[in-house]
This record gives sequence, structure tokens and C-alpha cells, in this order.
Amino acid sequence: MNKADVIARSKISNVFFQITLMGFVVSLGIFIAGIVTDTIDYSYVEYFFLRVFIPTAINLTASFVSKYTNFTKRFNNDTKCAICSFVFATIGGSFSFWNGYYVALWCLPILALMFCSVFHDMHLLFKLTVYSILIVAVSAFYEMVRYPDRYTYYLQSMLVVMLVLACGALVSRNMIIYNKEMQNIVSEANEKQESFKMKLETDQLTYLHTRPYAQEKADIFLLDASEDHPVSLAVVDLDFFKSINDTYGHKNGDVVLWKFGDTVNKNLKDNMVVGRYGGEEFIFVFDGGDYHDHIKYMDDLRIKFGKIKYKFTDRSVTFSCGIVTATYPTTFSDVFKYADAGVYKSKENGRNQVTAYLMPPQQ
Repeated sequence: MNKADVIARSKISNVFFQITLMGFVVSLGIFIAGIVTDTIDYSYVEYFFLRVFIPTAINLTASFVSKYTNFTKRFNNDTKCAICSFVFATIGGSFSFWNGYYVALWCLPILALMFCSVFHDMHLLFKLTVYSILIVAVSAFYEMVRYPDRYTYYLQSMLVVMLVLACGALVSRNMIIYNKEMQNIVSEANEKQESFKMKLETDQLTYLHTRPYAQEKADIFLLDASEDHPVSLAVVDLDFFKSINDTYGHKNGDVVLWKFGDTVNKNLKDNMVVGRYGGEEFIFVFDGGDYHDHIKYMDDLRIKFGKIKYKFTDRSVTFSCGIVTATYPTTFSDVFKYADAGVYKSKENGRNQVTAYLMPPQQ
């Protein structure tokens, strides 16, 4: 459901009650003034009933309908917008009809047309325009019947007001078109921004995060490290990757990198951020949990990756890993040097293994 529509309907529903109250006060004031100045040319009871009571009752009922419709779950968003718009036109129409001798009031439904443009619905605008024109026509003919000697005046006024309503509908239509175009522009800009952001944050070969993104997250996580919330940083380096590029070509080297990224993405956990640090080197950040599980995860990943078969070679590709766990607030640069040392230790011991450390006690 469109949140903007909900807010617009909620605000205007409150305004309906305010308009009803203002209309009642004004109508009552005119009625009292008419009694004092003796300008009411027919029964006071009839005047009060036609000019004060009936329009107030109609407007109050319409206001409650709008309020109920806006908060019930029985109708969809489009129906609620339509009812709210028609209630607005009805309130203006009741003033137009029951006080039709004030020709200026016939223009009140145009406010509903302008408000209707908020919902960006051309069909609703067309229906509301026809409804408003009918209200004006009925109001005019009602006054023609009551005052046949002023038939020409009311006829001309009706045609002028209908022209004004048509102009208002045209303005509302252009507002809808403009708003839709602006929405499309904003939507396209947001899509481009999101796409650009994704390119900045995602490595386009492995579909893991980029180095700046992963490093930034690592710094954030490491600042919250504690005994109860250990944060681990693992550094992975693919074994003999240069020889793969030299022997089988960079295209097949990219296949290996893609396979590694695919393996990681299929085994990714919620508390992890993984990024391509550069070339064939990757960093893994584990935010919380048991650090023994962090080590086991890296070892399981090493085994899964080592079992992958490639079309261009019978040999398997493995990786060496160093993982360090921090139990106190620290920085990426401090932890990385220990994790990187773990990688070299794994390579010295024969590669295809995980070397784990705890950060030395805080000085």
C-alpha cells in the first residue's frame, strides 16, 4: 500500500470534519443574520432544514465514511483513494446544492479534482470530473426551478462553472502526468545509484564484496569485539594461482576465481562479510559467535573448494588461510598483519591448510 496515499487520505479525512464544522457555523450565522435583518423570504423552519441541517448531516456522514474507509482493511488502496475523492466532491457538492443561490459555491468540487491528482489515477480523475459536473448541473436546475425568473442567470453561471471545472480537470491531469514523469525520473536515478553502489561494493568477477567495503565492515565489527562477542578475520590466498594463469591463461584463472566466489556465496552465513582483497587474495570477517566455529567454517570451505573439478585441468585448486580472532576492540590493520602471517605459515607448512591465532593480549 502506498504510504503517501495513506498519509494524504488521513490528513484530508481530518479536514473533512473541520470543513463540516466551519460550514455549519457559517450557515447558522447566515441563518441568524437573516432572522435579525428579516431577509429570509420563506419559513424559518424550512430555511434551517434546507440550508443548515441537511448539508451538515450530509457532510458529517460523508466525513465518517471517509474516516472509516481509510482505516478499515476491507478495501484496497485504489478504492480508498476513490472514496476519499468522491467524499470531498460530495461535501463541496452539498454546499453547492443546498446553498445554490451563492453561485460561487458551485466551484467547490474543483478542490476535489485538485486533491484527486495526489493519487495519480487518470480514471479516477475522469469519474470525479463527471460527478462534479453533474453536481453543478443539478444545483443549477434546482435553483432554476425555485427561481424561474432568474433562469438565464443560473444557466449562464452553470456553463461558466462547468468550464472552470473542465479547466481544473485539465490542470489536475497535467499534474498527474508531471508527477508520474518525476516519479519515473527519480526511480531511474535511484536504480542507477543502486547499480553504481552495487558496482562499488561488489566485485564483478566473484560477486563477493570489494576490498573497501569489506575492510570498512571489518573495522566496524572489530571495534565491538569482546570476550562475549569475538570477531575473527581470515585471509585466504589461492595456492599456485600464478602458475594457473601462466599455464592455462588468465581466462581460466578467472574461472577459478569465479568458482571460489560461487562456493563462498553458496555457503555464506548471516554474521559474515567476505571481500576480494586483491588478485587471488580474499578476506573473511566473522562478527560474533564461537571462534572455533569460525575456524571450522574456513576448514570446511577449504575442503569443499579443493574438491571442485575444472574442464581445463585435472589438478585441483586449494587455498592457504590464516585466521585471527580478536576479543577486544581493535582495528583491521592490526588484525590483518596476524592473519596474513597465518597465510604465510600455512604455505610454509605445505599449503592447503588453515592456521589459526588469537590476538595477543591487549597492551
